[in-house]
Amino acid sequence: MTETDGRTLAPWRGALRVVGAPIDRIDGPAKVSGRARYTTHVTPPGLLHAAVARSKVAAGTVRALDLSGAERLPGVRAVLAVAVPGQKIRFAGQDLAAVAATTPEIARAAVARIEVVVEPTPHVVTLDGAMADGAPRVHEDPVQARRTEGDDPTEVRGGGRVTGNVRPLPAFEHGDPDRAFARAAHVHEAVYETPVVLHSALEPHALTVAWDGDDAMTVWASTQSIFSVRDEMASIFGLSPERVTVICEHMGGGFGAKFGASAPGSRMGFIAGTLARKAGAPVRLALDRRAEQEVTGNRPSSRQRVRVAADGRGRVVALEVVSHGTAGVGTGAGVGRNAAHLYEKIPHRRVRAHDVFTHAGPGTAMRAPGHPQGAFALELALDELAAKIGADPLDLRIAHDRHPVRRREYELGRARFRWDDRRARARAARAAGARVRTGAGVAASIWGDFGRAKAARVTVAIERDGSVHVRNGVQDIGGGIATVLAAVVAEVLGRPVERVHVRYGASTLGRSVGSGGSQTTSSVAPAARVAAERARRALLEAVAEATGTPPGAVTLEAGGTVRVGPRRLSFEDACRLLDDDGIEAVGQRGPTRSDAPYPFPGGGRPQIGGVQFAAVEVDTWTGEVRCTHLTAVHDCGRVMNAKAAESQVAGGIMMGLGFALSEQRQVDPVHGRVLNADLERYKLPGFGELPEIDVHFVPVETDANETGSLGIGEPATIPTAAAVACAVFDALGVPVRTLPITPDRVLAALRDGRAEAAP
Repeated sequence: MTETDGRTLAPWRGALRVVGAPIDRIDGPAKVSGRARYTTHVTPPGLLHAAVARSKVAAGTVRALDLSGAERLPGVRAVLAVAVPGQKIRFAGQDLAAVAATTPEIARAAVARIEVVVEPTPHVVTLDGAMADGAPRVHEDPVQARRTEGDDPTEVRGGGRVTGNVRPLPAFEHGDPDRAFARAAHVHEAVYETPVVLHSALEPHALTVAWDGDDAMTVWASTQSIFSVRDEMASIFGLSPERVTVICEHMGGGFGAKFGASAPGSRMGFIAGTLARKAGAPVRLALDRRAEQEVTGNRPSSRQRVRVAADGRGRVVALEVVSHGTAGVGTGAGVGRNAAHLYEKIPHRRVRAHDVFTHAGPGTAMRAPGHPQGAFALELALDELAAKIGADPLDLRIAHDRHPVRRREYELGRARFRWDDRRARARAARAAGARVRTGAGVAASIWGDFGRAKAARVTVAIERDGSVHVRNGVQDIGGGIATVLAAVVAEVLGRPVERVHVRYGASTLGRSVGSGGSQTTSSVAPAARVAAERARRALLEAVAEATGTPPGAVTLEAGGTVRVGPRRLSFEDACRLLDDDGIEAVGQRGPTRSDAPYPFPGGGRPQIGGVQFAAVEVDTWTGEVRCTHLTAVHDCGRVMNAKAAESQVAGGIMMGLGFALSEQRQVDPVHGRVLNADLERYKLPGFGELPEIDVHFVPVETDANETGSLGIGEPATIPTAAAVACAVFDALGVPVRTLPITPDRVLAALRDGRAEAAP
């Protein structure tokens, strides 16, 4: 833990005055009034607009590139060749060239005048096609996995030798699965598939670069990691990091795709910075929706062959998952830790996953990389096994999950969701042959605390007028971290949240972490508490010195009143005793300490659980599925802001519903282009499709950091699609093993009748 004057700052215990209450977001008024400034609202003097010429073929070799037509167009100030003759094209949308012009329209017109000669070569965009003998090779050389701050820092990077387009990922094995399967009384085996899905943030990738001479720049970026942008731009242009200022006042979503200065499939930082340097003027590069959906990353697909076995007494004895998925030209098609570590009472477990390369835009981190895919296959397979052995799926999970918090969450959810009643009604509807049937399903999540020590420097200042200021360079991507900072400091100093002024969103305000991996709150909030405690102590010491009172006789009471011996001073009156400089204190989080009896796999970090229960209605005539109710029971250490935490879970559920019922990227196999690269044909769920959502948090006291706070962003979306799929199985009595669960797939499952009815 962090040391303050030789004393350890222990985590908070028990109820608090401010932290944990439902607090309105401090950035809410700016957003609803339209005052909030996003990246594309920033217009430095002389701003130019960039556009990028992109490949229209999925595979080929660049033979010639002629920029002269663009250069001659009035209003064009700079032109840049990104590709060179001889370069390989590996996916449609790949960068070829770029221009900067006085208006967006001129920039687009100039791009249309760029002549590119590409010699097409055979391409492959489907999983089966890429794995077939003689398939076109996507990569000739070994592939380096792309790392982002949204990735799990404990994930093993690397993998086996690429054979054709297939690259094995590190495998997991516990016990002797082959022997267990051979001896089992019941074995279920099936294939489960999930599609490539897209981040679809409402605000596209965008950045504006302005040079200050040749050795300094300012970058306004829509980013999940201000300091990753800073460090990447410094590296690209050979600058010292302190010569790069990055600003992100507000942003409109990222979900894992907005780390660094570039998109996963586009060299945005290099393009904007180089054009700005050549033109001698600021340049804005903002992607249009097609580029956003083609080149900025995605959640990889999966095809998982699952085997799960039980003995004669109904105990699950073996589990095996063999998965192949595509992240396009990129890596990361794993399936998380669900099968390997969620149900650890299953004695024999094996997981083998593979990247399959295709000529499509690269995958990247997307809200719990691999875990939603893994949860879907694992949980539905368990339900199908439960049907074969006549077991209640919820009881089966409780019997095989070692984690005490998650076992408690199952029981709480059983009561809140009315599991037994809903399951009974589903059986009755199936037996009666009802047209519209109901079903209930349950699934779980596994995640960990990835908060980092000394990754954030938070400054708390107290001025002579009694005002309190907090500074940190963290970006608030929608999770409400700025409000958490205000709440933590308000708690320590006894101030109302609205009297704590938070500055954030700029690299000049102090080092911070990226917003990914559910690490933001558990990295930054503890640093804020340490800084606030130091500022509090400095204030009391200053008051004691100014009044000639023994230091031990000066205390800060609830509400901010300062007791000086027998007297009481208001916070403002106490601050008037400070000198002109006021007080400024800096804090950082200490090292992680875990007291969890069942830590996250790999040890040293608390495990974060969570279970979700879904209720659905299925029209057996039309195949339409509607999720009507979802109960989410989660733990995230100490809840810092009840309102924001519930909102995070609701957002994760909404994303999970899209994964379950409507979202999938469609690629034309002939031309290799994304067919639904917009928000009309790419089907995101709307508010009218949301179920009634019931969120409940299980309080867990942890010594992981000075506030006891853990993350909730990823765990909130992991089990949603799996729970919905299990509920559809309960309603129909047959499973739909491919996401999204569309009407045609429901009708096909009913027609085929592929499995035993749920009990």
